[in-house]
Amino acid sequence: MQILAIILAGVSVGVADALIKKLAVTGNFWSLAKSPSILAITLLYALQIALFVYAFKHQWKLGIAGNMQMVFYSLTVVVVGLIFLGEQLSWLQGLGIGLALAGVVLMSL
Repeated sequence: MQILAIILAGVSVGVADALIKKLAVTGNFWSLAKSPSILAITLLYALQIALFVYAFKHQWKLGIAGNMQMVFYSLTVVVVGLIFLGEQLSWLQGLGIGLALAGVVLMSL
């Protein structure tokens, strides 16, 4: 269950960051701050905090949780960037993602 919490923590921050980027390219700082989407972004960050509290309350190790969260955060922002923002990945960057996922598997054994 802690693994799921950490995965969801990474995804929630990734989605929040993608929303910020999407809003930021369409306006200035103040239009972003006044946007109704800022509530959703804040809630996603709060969800990440709650999920980390849950994982740490159940004695998960900081280094493993942090590493897993960063990998799933990275994966989320890459996928969102590819699908919704038209960004591209080189084969070397794709290999890096594969190695990061292999690292998560190894660290969770």
